[in-house]
Amino acid sequence: MIHIKKDIKLLNSREKPYPHDYVIDRLFLWILPPSVKPNHITIFRMLATPFVFLFVIREDWLIAAPVFIIIAFTDVLDGTMARMRKEVTAWGTLFDPVADKFLVGGVLFILILKYINILIGMAIICLELLVIIGAWLKKNHGTIVSASPWGKTKMVLQVSGIAMVLLSLLLGNATIMLIAEWTLILSIGFALLSIFNRGLSL
Repeated sequence: MIHIKKDIKLLNSREKPYPHDYVIDRLFLWILPPSVKPNHITIFRMLATPFVFLFVIREDWLIAAPVFIIIAFTDVLDGTMARMRKEVTAWGTLFDPVADKFLVGGVLFILILKYINILIGMAIICLELLVIIGAWLKKNHGTIVSASPWGKTKMVLQVSGIAMVLLSLLLGNATIMLIAEWTLILSIGFALLSIFNRGLSL
């Protein structure tokens, strides 16, 4: 946990690059000029998420699946950029995972109305809401909490599960849907591990 009023250098010193950051940096970040900041990408994800909702509601799976994957991938980009370029901010640490939860929770809410087991979907959504509330309470007490490895794994599983759901609907493949549901169930386990390990951290 880092006090919000502490110097930004301390915030950046706590966020060390992960092994995959070096790969993403070499493959993608060179395209983005220094004028593009991690928070810009986070804001873009927030603004683009309603379009994902629209395609899912319209059941346009051919567009919904790739658009969801692309928008979800921006979570990797902004996180890697922040760590590699030493541009971690208190705002980004708080709102980057909020943007993720907006995307994942919104798509899940639409899908559970017809396609996903409602217990799985609601469990994920409720846990995410609990984490958001916890993060805001900690912010009001002057602290922010970086995502834990458990939380990052949970996010990967959630995105992978939803992507597989959309792919199964596009291809009409029940096997992919089954794998997707078990992936989402596994993400619930990692969400609980994240909460038990670090409290209501993002």
